[in-house]
Amino acid sequence: MQFINTNTLKNQQNLTLIVIAIILIVSSQSSKAQPYETIQTELKNCQFLKDIEGKSGFGKNYNWKVLAKHSALKKAEEIGASHIVWKEFSSIGAFNGTATAKAYQCNS
Repeated sequence: MQFINTNTLKNQQNLTLIVIAIILIVSSQSSKAQPYETIQTELKNCQFLKDIEGKSGFGKNYNWKVLAKHSALKKAEEIGASHIVWKEFSSIGAFNGTATAKAYQCNS
């Protein structure tokens, strides 16, 4: 006869509930959609919102462009941009940089 340890079962259930709660909290906080990356010639029925600059932050990170791009996308999302057109990626030393773009709100 095999016995089930009820403490282990309760711990697993509690962990499952915690994970579900975290997922629900995170998903409810990110209700805006990330802007669609496009090129200038493909924009249709769009209103320019503003120029956006994202920074990679400081530190030794070989992936500065990804971090700067993510920062710019997050800023564009915060102002309600539906589309973003990249202008420039500028290196600041070997490990840091900026990404600049134009943010637009487009009607589909």
